[in-house]
Amino acid sequence: MASKVALLLAVLVCSQYLAQGVYVVSKAEWGGRRASWTVGLGNYLGYAIIHHTAGSYCETRAQCNAVLQGVQNYHMDSLGWPDIGYNFLIGGDGNVYEGRGWNNMGAHAAEWNPYSIGISFLGNYNWDTLEPNMISAAQQLLNDAVNRGQLSSGYILYGHRQVSATECPGTHIWNEIRGWSHWSGDKLGRAVVYKVRSDDRPHNRSASTMANKALVLLAVLFCAQAVFGVTIISKSEWGARSPTSKSTLASSLSYAVIHHTAGNYCSTKAACITQLKNIQNYHMDSLGWADIGYNFLIGGDGNVYEGRGWNVMGAHATNWNSKSIGISFLGNYNTNTLTSAQITAAKGLLSTAVSRGQIVSGYTLYGHRQVGSTECPGTNIWNEIRTWSNWKA
Repeated sequence: MASKVALLLAVLVCSQYLAQGVYVVSKAEWGGRRASWTVGLGNYLGYAIIHHTAGSYCETRAQCNAVLQGVQNYHMDSLGWPDIGYNFLIGGDGNVYEGRGWNNMGAHAAEWNPYSIGISFLGNYNWDTLEPNMISAAQQLLNDAVNRGQLSSGYILYGHRQVSATECPGTHIWNEIRGWSHWSGDKLGRAVVYKVRSDDRPHNRSASTMANKALVLLAVLFCAQAVFGVTIISKSEWGARSPTSKSTLASSLSYAVIHHTAGNYCSTKAACITQLKNIQNYHMDSLGWADIGYNFLIGGDGNVYEGRGWNVMGAHATNWNSKSIGISFLGNYNTNTLTSAQITAAKGLLSTAVSRGQIVSGYTLYGHRQVGSTECPGTNIWNEIRTWSNWKA
């Protein structure tokens, strides 16, 4: 009976994750500048603070990118901050955009910054109107923050006006968030350290309870790939340079091309970051390209690293760049051997590309040697990918 209950609970947990996953547009995707420095932000925070930027509204991705760049430039160049102030921002297009992101302290509410995440809506909501997709995006983002452990499950939601002398987040947002379950009507002037309740974070349980929780965790792990896709280390995380130019890559592409870098192998994140920087420098400084050539790269550590990323044309396979995404494994796979973690990461990335609409579900997978005069992607990768379902001779 206990195992059946645990299994049912696992299904419920999985469905909860399916409902709560939200896609976040990375800084690299919206053209954000690298932070000049960062400060870590703790876990199980007690507060989330809602803002508006009090500036221009946007209702398309292109408009929101431009507004975000303007906000970041103002925060960094005029206010002297190291980055855009908020952790995340939400556009009138319903997209969530990465600001400082997870685990980085924001600059959005003075002394409350170490104890909260800051979420801001792009626009002035004394007159702009919140759309249902914006409300849904904000609520999903808050749920994700709890699931990730960034926020405590019992967090308190405030509007900026509750913790500072301001009319932020504007009348329309203020009227909306007061109906949300975590909102508190307290009017506080100084930050109070939130004490995590015993049920807000993991603690010791009996053996039977722990076994049931293990089943739940296992179910979550199985569904996590389908829910969130593969985790991608962003360019800002690995310290990439900004591209000198970009060309847009279309959606619903028919091809994915697999490569190897034919250079040094790496088995740790630190070592892979070193290799990525070396490759980008070579591509930009020696070859004169606008950026690192590949859309994504996969390290021997099993991580996927952002190259040019989604929706940006690569420079990886002459005559094929405009109709394919390019994925490269770090190392020389005439001698290096693929790990199961790398294979899983590559397949997860391809599945994510289909889910996002970057490539069609019936895409054709090629090795670089099939579209160019080269031995790339190396013998060991070549032998592996020929067993994948979308590979074509």
